[in-house]
Amino acid sequence: MTRIFSQRKRPIAEAMGQIFVILSFIGAVAYGASLYPEGILWQALVKMSAVGFLVLFVAINISSFSHFLLFLALVASVAGDVLLVMPHEQSFLHGLMAFGVAHLTFIILYLANRERFGRISSNRVRFTVLLWAFAFVAGFWMYDALGDMRYYVLGYTALLVLMASAAILSRFPPRLVGLGAVLFVFSDAALGARQFMNVPDYVGYFVWVSYYLSQFMVTLGVMLTEDRPAYSGGYRFD
Repeated sequence: MTRIFSQRKRPIAEAMGQIFVILSFIGAVAYGASLYPEGILWQALVKMSAVGFLVLFVAINISSFSHFLLFLALVASVAGDVLLVMPHEQSFLHGLMAFGVAHLTFIILYLANRERFGRISSNRVRFTVLLWAFAFVAGFWMYDALGDMRYYVLGYTALLVLMASAAILSRFPPRLVGLGAVLFVFSDAALGARQFMNVPDYVGYFVWVSYYLSQFMVTLGVMLTEDRPAYSGGYRFD
């Protein structure tokens, strides 16, 4: 990929966009490696910077309704990131609600860009079925550990897997958007295990890495896709 944008008449916007992508990656590494001063404020600021700079990247390049929906979904995700680190007993539930809004917006985005039925491969259908099977097994495995949060988490899980299914069956490139959405499922599954069960500390690194890669891949996949249906998945690396 030699450049992110196809509109060479906007060199300033292109340069700013590339800077935002780089800053997003730096923010993700800084948060994952805990390279920030102590305190909830710094933790929240560094965490939100990872996806926050992706929001800015999308904001300066909005050229379609799909881009606008992506922008809204990322904004809701940033809100979820911040809420999850807040020292409040309801912070986890509030974070789930914010990400629920994000997933609803993603679902609208993917349904608005759904692939024609005749072009959906059997592999995509099988992968979608396996994803639902994974969610069912994970929900059954964690059911007792969820306690009072059981119905909130299971409802959120259904919404999350529906989002990933819509992504897999959309016209967006499956190796970016489809895989990115699936990484979101695995990230949240690990987050749930970390929240409600005894798991090794390194699971936290998997949660963050898979989450950030998910948002990054989905963002690039949507932004690099033509606003009209195209062949070869509809994406360009020019």
